[in-house]
Amino acid sequence: MSTSLPGFLFMRHCGAAFALLVCSAAHGEIPKPDDAPQPLSPAESAKLFQVPAGYQIRLLASEPLIHEPSGICWDDKGRCFVCELHGYNVEGQYDIDELNKTGQLDLEVRRIQASEAAKKKAEAETYGTVKLLRDTDGDGVMDKAIVWADRLPPCYGITAANGGLIVACAPHIVFLKDSDGDDKADVNEKLFTGFGTGNLERGINAPTLGPDGWYYMGRGWAGGEITGPHLAKPVTLPATDFRIRADGSAIEPVSGSTKTMGMAFTPSGERFVCTTTHPGLYVTPIPWRYLMRNPDAAAPLLDAPASDDTRVYPISKPHPWRTKREQHAEYFAFYRKISLSDAAASGYFTSACGPLVWRDQYFVCEPAQNLIHRADIVRDGTRLRLERVKGEEQSEFLASRDSWFHPMSLTRTPDGSMAICDFYREIIEDYSAIPRHLQQQYGVTHGNDRGRIWILKAKEEYKEPNLSFSEAKVLQLRKDDDKPLDAATRALSLKPDLEPNLALQLALSVGADKESLIALARNHGQLKWMDAAIASSAHHLEKDLLLSLAANPGKSEPVMHNLAGIIASRGDAQEISAYLAVVTTGKAGDILRLGLEETKPLPQHAEVPAPTPPSAEQNAAWERRVPAVLAALKDKPNLDEGRVLFQSICGACHKSHGIGVSVGPDLDAEFQRAPEVILRDVLFPSEAARPGYETLRVKTQRGETLLGIAASDSPTSVTLKLPGGTERTVLRKRAEIRTLRNVSLMPAGLGDALKPEQIASIIAFLRSVP
Repeated sequence: MSTSLPGFLFMRHCGAAFALLVCSAAHGEIPKPDDAPQPLSPAESAKLFQVPAGYQIRLLASEPLIHEPSGICWDDKGRCFVCELHGYNVEGQYDIDELNKTGQLDLEVRRIQASEAAKKKAEAETYGTVKLLRDTDGDGVMDKAIVWADRLPPCYGITAANGGLIVACAPHIVFLKDSDGDDKADVNEKLFTGFGTGNLERGINAPTLGPDGWYYMGRGWAGGEITGPHLAKPVTLPATDFRIRADGSAIEPVSGSTKTMGMAFTPSGERFVCTTTHPGLYVTPIPWRYLMRNPDAAAPLLDAPASDDTRVYPISKPHPWRTKREQHAEYFAFYRKISLSDAAASGYFTSACGPLVWRDQYFVCEPAQNLIHRADIVRDGTRLRLERVKGEEQSEFLASRDSWFHPMSLTRTPDGSMAICDFYREIIEDYSAIPRHLQQQYGVTHGNDRGRIWILKAKEEYKEPNLSFSEAKVLQLRKDDDKPLDAATRALSLKPDLEPNLALQLALSVGADKESLIALARNHGQLKWMDAAIASSAHHLEKDLLLSLAANPGKSEPVMHNLAGIIASRGDAQEISAYLAVVTTGKAGDILRLGLEETKPLPQHAEVPAPTPPSAEQNAAWERRVPAVLAALKDKPNLDEGRVLFQSICGACHKSHGIGVSVGPDLDAEFQRAPEVILRDVLFPSEAARPGYETLRVKTQRGETLLGIAASDSPTSVTLKLPGGTERTVLRKRAEIRTLRNVSLMPAGLGDALKPEQIASIIAFLRSVP
């Protein structure tokens, strides 16, 4: 808690009104602003929607029947179900309730989490609920709710399956069913358990029926082994989305991963996911199961933005906390270092989630700015792109002037309309993104007793267009991938005039058919991902393919490069030399020569030991140094010394102020974190390692021991970021790979090696604004 900056400084940044608030706080009373937006009734809120001509919106359900809805579905009997997520931002509210007892505003520019005590207190209010909704009087609005399940873990999505419901509620996936027809769930089974849990901003989410009959789900926090009563054995999932069988008999990874919540399938079976700042990521159309076939082949990037357009055009006013944060010079500089979208009050995607392909277009929620974005889906070779709809270049498909409207998921209704889950409340953003002094004044949980479901209906009838021949053929090939190909399909692979998406799928489906693979490489080898598709089918055929293509390459140059890389990675000097006798020039030859050099044994060297967590005695000794460093932080630390120390000690793995390389977390935003929090990261690096930065220890067959952070992961390979910033891709079959749990790559012991004044100087440098 800090009130160190003088009042006149804040008057300059935010005006006299803010100074008045500071003065009020100084007298022991936390001021309550009079500019907070107020909730509206459903009828009033409905008047503030803006939708294109030809569409109409109406209410389906609202409080007090439901509150905090996170998903909706209809079962095969036409019954409507909603799941709820309770406890959002409650820990932040408890934290500022305690802070407000001091009567002082926390004016320090930083971003911090709630205290452990507040988090613990919030646990009792953090849970999920599933309800059956009924319209008993036939007016089109639900008026009765039957609780099917209560006090589940927080629910992030629901879908109908096997005569019941599948609910995503980490650490479990739950199956609910009414087996005797009394409108109450008498079956409540944990199909799977073991998924990771963390902050409520995410969890395994959005169970969605795929075109192949599997149910797909978005990834959540990292977890351990997944078990279930119907699984033959435990399953460990990588950091990707996954799919399950509705009966709980199987669970497996899939290519691509949503970074927020939700996914969307096109009628042709292609998939989009999303992240906060991009409305849609197109998932590489090479399913995980194909990538697993060739353990010698490294996999491509599994998803990427489908559009460069990250602007949005809301019609609501930003919440006053956003405007005040933007107008505050220090806070604006603080968030501008992360991105303009983080700093600006509005105008950029910051919370994209809940996508849906509806009426052959792509829709995605932007809850923070009270709108739903629409895009056309455009075929671009082997991939799909998203483009703004003509006439909506600077506007949005659906927008509201009610700043409490927060759409978070979209679902197709039985009659073909769109259902919108509205997490109706004052503040939707994670509390820690809001300056603490504004949290204290506005609160962060107002409206958690509210929630609405809206139905958007198009007035014109819509008939789903027929799939093109290539789209239908791709869908069929994926569904029948366990069946042998017929002669006509194999003959199709030899044609030079195939549609790109079909050519790519044929490279996956023909398997180890040398004639087909050579023809596809020569005719279509320049297509995006064709090199990876052919490699996945070519296990043990690399030699024949490379030699045949070297004699008559056609368009196969990218495929040849990839095949040469696979051969080189095997590390067989005799095999590589045989290829070099034929492939002597070009990039493929260069790759083979590099591979030959890599086969030479390394000189004898001591094996790099795996880092281990510090002992209790070491931790206790470092804990005793904390007060001395905190005291040094108050004595005007030396920024120049901090810069030099950072460059020499930290810069091999971290980047800040343009110095160093990004192996571990980028530290350009450390100015938003409390100095005592940074200090614990320095002294106790393994205490709270950030998700996605787990340490890997790799021992190669050549005798190298590598310690690094996983840059990318696939069924056959892992790419490591090493200290110093270099990257190395190693094949799983040619290395022993271990994830070191709760052990940071950052060396422990800086508390012994550095004086308190030196650590204080490093922290001061990190927190300084360039």
